[in-house]
Amino acid sequence: MDLSDRPTLPSVPPRRVVTELPGPKARAYMARGGFDMQSRYRAVVMDDTASRGCSLVDVDGNVFLDLFANFALGALGYNHPALVEAAHGEAFIRAVANPTSTPFVTTPAWFEFVEALEQRYAPRGMARVFCVDAGGEGVESALKAAFIRHGERRREAAGLPKNPLELPEEQQQRILDNAGTDAVVVSFAGAFHGRGLGPMSATHSKVIHKADLPAFPWPTAPFPASRFPLARFADQNDRAEVEALAALERILDAHQGRVAAVIVEPVQSEGGDRHASPVFFRRAQELAGKAGAAFILDEVQTGLGISGTLWAHEQLDLPRPPDLMCFGKKMQMGGFFATSAYDVAQFGRMYQTRNGDRARAAVALATLRAIEAEQLLANVRATGRHFLARLEELCERYPALATEPRGRGFLLAFDLPTTAARDDFLARALRRGVFASYTGTRSVRLRPHLITTTADVDEAASVFDAVLREMAG
Repeated sequence: MDLSDRPTLPSVPPRRVVTELPGPKARAYMARGGFDMQSRYRAVVMDDTASRGCSLVDVDGNVFLDLFANFALGALGYNHPALVEAAHGEAFIRAVANPTSTPFVTTPAWFEFVEALEQRYAPRGMARVFCVDAGGEGVESALKAAFIRHGERRREAAGLPKNPLELPEEQQQRILDNAGTDAVVVSFAGAFHGRGLGPMSATHSKVIHKADLPAFPWPTAPFPASRFPLARFADQNDRAEVEALAALERILDAHQGRVAAVIVEPVQSEGGDRHASPVFFRRAQELAGKAGAAFILDEVQTGLGISGTLWAHEQLDLPRPPDLMCFGKKMQMGGFFATSAYDVAQFGRMYQTRNGDRARAAVALATLRAIEAEQLLANVRATGRHFLARLEELCERYPALATEPRGRGFLLAFDLPTTAARDDFLARALRRGVFASYTGTRSVRLRPHLITTTADVDEAASVFDAVLREMAG
């Protein structure tokens, strides 16, 4: 398709806030959107033509340095040429105009995407990919794969058919009547794995997420949640990890033979940007393996470069690949990668109508190629170190307000004393043109786009300094 006749987008003015927030045009749009149940959350009405790079422009002409990236959904900033080109490309247009049930009917463009994943972008040791629409759905699907393989192995060990369709008719009827399974998934305190009922049963970060919803009676292990700076809290962190691993081992022993999976995030992002050492993850994987359970890494928020490696678990030095690894957000679709042991092959077991949106795949492939071509992983590592150093300086300067700076690449956070103080900080920063976000009960979460520069970081640090100085009185 000829792109030469498309108008050049105007340059973005400096970050600035020229109206109250939200501005009059934004308020007018918001007033029209009340039918949308999600309208209560809306903070910004974006001008999606004027927004460029790391600058989010709203309909009132306010320009923000975006360190929110829509809860880490954004990878390349706004109106990145590679994504605009992909959206004007034949593969994207034909996918939108001709939706297919991809497991049954697809096009050559889908095979290009799958082949690129297999050859260049999938984590080491993965034999299959399973694609759905969003990250939480990917976690739900990975849990299903773990339960399926666990159930098949248990039946075979008991001398029963692996194939459930070969079970006696009365057993098949009990399955239809919700007999379910006594198998469990072990997850960790502070975790967030998605909004579906399966992932929500493995989520333990906020009461509001789970209140009034049914939940599976699955066990929860403590998460060590390292304190920062690491050198100051080394002994305390070591003790917390030893205790957490001992508790995990007790849980696995108590549910011997019934643990389908152990699921954990490389960084507990929604739970407050909580970290643990690579040693903790290696030992957790070892314990899961001894228990015959799948070791699932949820990389919905930590994947696709934001940690400084394409997948955050590359930094954990695991002795073997995770059995299943979930993705979402920056991939613009959800799903999981699986080792050969968790390849669910029986017809009808693992498929749905939209297992693979070809339009999303076109954007995902363009994103992956841009990350590689523009060497954005190196940028995230270098600029992330600079950002963390600036946060550490701020925490030293305002120790009564800002504490525990931490991060891997652009997975960055620091704490304020209370929820109210954190929310006040974010509101003041937004009025000064920097859009950051929240996590946990009192943490500021920073999720810069992968293209963020040291100049952007210094601008943000200057605003944060002014806000903290103002709050300190």
